[in-house]
Amino acid sequence: MQVFLTVDVEPDCPPYLWTWRGIEQGMPRLMEMLDRHQVPVTFFITGDTAERYPELTASIAARGHEIGNHGYSHHSFADFDESRARSEIIETSNVLRQFAPVTSFRAPYLRLPEAFVRILPEAGITTDASRARYKFKEPATPDVPGVARLAASIPTSAMRLPAAIRNPVFRRLPSPVVLFVHPWEFVDISREKVPFDCRFRTGTAAVSALSDVIELYRNAGAEFRYVRDWREPSPLRQRA
Repeated sequence: MQVFLTVDVEPDCPPYLWTWRGIEQGMPRLMEMLDRHQVPVTFFITGDTAERYPELTASIAARGHEIGNHGYSHHSFADFDESRARSEIIETSNVLRQFAPVTSFRAPYLRLPEAFVRILPEAGITTDASRARYKFKEPATPDVPGVARLAASIPTSAMRLPAAIRNPVFRRLPSPVVLFVHPWEFVDISREKVPFDCRFRTGTAAVSALSDVIELYRNAGAEFRYVRDWREPSPLRQRA
C-alpha cells in the first residue's frame, strides 16, 4: 500500500476566516509531530503564504519534505478565466522555486477545471493532486502528456473522527491512499463561526489523530511517498 500524506499550507479555513493562526500556532505543533514520525510529506503551499512566511517555507524544504504549488491566493480556480489560472500557477511556482524544486500541484478546494490541466506542463508540473474520489467532478480530460493525476481519498475532517469510527474506514481505503490536512486544524477553532466539519475536534485532538493515523499505516506496512513520485498504472490510466 502506498500512502501520500499531504498538507495544504494556507490561511485559516478559507473562505470563512482568512486569518493566520494555523501558520503561526498550528504549524509548529504539526512539524514537531512529523519530526518524531520521520515520514515524507508533501506541503502544498500558496504563493501568498510563502511570501508572508519565507522562514517557514525554507524550514519545510530544509527538512527534506516536498513543496508543491497550491495556487497563489487560495481563491477557487473555478472562478478564474484561463489567463488568471495561468498567472496563479506560474507565479506561485516561481515563488516556491526559490526554496525547492516544484513539480506537484493541488488547486484550492480540490477544484481545478479540467480545461486548465493543460496549463500545468507550462509551469513544469508533472503531478496534479486536485481531484477527490469522494467529490462530484467533471469527467477527466484526455491524458495531458507528462501530467499524472492523484486523487484525495477521504475528506480531511474524517481524520479527526474518534479512532473507533475512523480506523476501520481508513484500513479499507484502497491504495494509493491520499490524505490531506491543514495547519488551521491543529489550532482550536471549535468556537469560530465556521461549518461544523471544519471546527470539530480541532487543536490537540487533531494532532493526536494524525499521529495515530500515521502509526496505523506504518504498522500495516504502508510505504509513505511524496506526491512527485506518483506514477499512474500503465497501460490502464487512473480515472479517479
